[in-house]
Amino acid sequence: MSLGKSARLQQSSRASTAELTAAVRASHQRNPVRLFEDPFARYLCGWFWRLVICLRPLSWILIKGVLRAIEPVTLCVLLRARYAEEALESAVEKGIDQYVIIGAGMDSFAFRRPDLMSRIDVFEIDHPITQAQKLDRIRQAGWSIAPRLHFVQADLSKTSAVEALEGSGFQRSRPTFLTLMGVAYYLTAEDLGETADSISRNLPEGTLLVLDYLLDEASARPEHLLMKEKMKSFVAKRGEPMVSQYSLGAMNALMAAHGFEAVENLTLPQLEQRYRSPQGEWPLEIPSIFGVGTFRVAARSPETA
Repeated sequence: MSLGKSARLQQSSRASTAELTAAVRASHQRNPVRLFEDPFARYLCGWFWRLVICLRPLSWILIKGVLRAIEPVTLCVLLRARYAEEALESAVEKGIDQYVIIGAGMDSFAFRRPDLMSRIDVFEIDHPITQAQKLDRIRQAGWSIAPRLHFVQADLSKTSAVEALEGSGFQRSRPTFLTLMGVAYYLTAEDLGETADSISRNLPEGTLLVLDYLLDEASARPEHLLMKEKMKSFVAKRGEPMVSQYSLGAMNALMAAHGFEAVENLTLPQLEQRYRSPQGEWPLEIPSIFGVGTFRVAARSPETA
């Protein structure tokens, strides 16, 4: 199964989302107290975002003006990235040696973490347009592409991630670590279930999937509901309406129905407690509007194996 019709986003909008994520990471590097280290992010931004990042007055106008109402959401982007990378580190220590980034965008992992790249094969899946932009920026930066980094072009509205990996060197027989970050809220529950199902049916027990998702109104803090609605309006106007939201229990149940067991599932403010810095406070409060979790492909019963 593909990610479904709800994932058929305008490609210019998909590219802009990847750009914005890279810009958030790059801009964050100027903060004295950082949630996530990514000195490579600015090289993967397009000319507009590079200009914004370099010119502090322009950056201030954009962030404090245009994006003021949803500025705290940028910390959620950083927090989920840190969580996913730490979960990957743990998985590698336990023997997993394949990493699949579904919707990789402008992620710089393969260049930031040579220590892990020497131990794992990394498969970046994204739309050909977004991936072509990224490869062009990698060439402009003069970076070498590691032998164990594999770029997989795929329109995930038409094919599943598992199908896309055919012919890339990916081995279905080996437990794998996958991330689906910044995607689930644009999918219906049915589409997300189909995506989870395609992974659990085709990859072995012990395979791990990390994903983030939008919390439903009962799970989000009341004081953050207005920010949540403004964020939804912001992305909808750019062609990416958020179509699903869950409680922690509902996400656990959905994943269980499609072959996964929860390793961990929590709200971002709960996660933030782990990362409190001795150097000082984060520049903004982490809003309670997203959840993030790690899910493991469960053992199959004889009837379903």
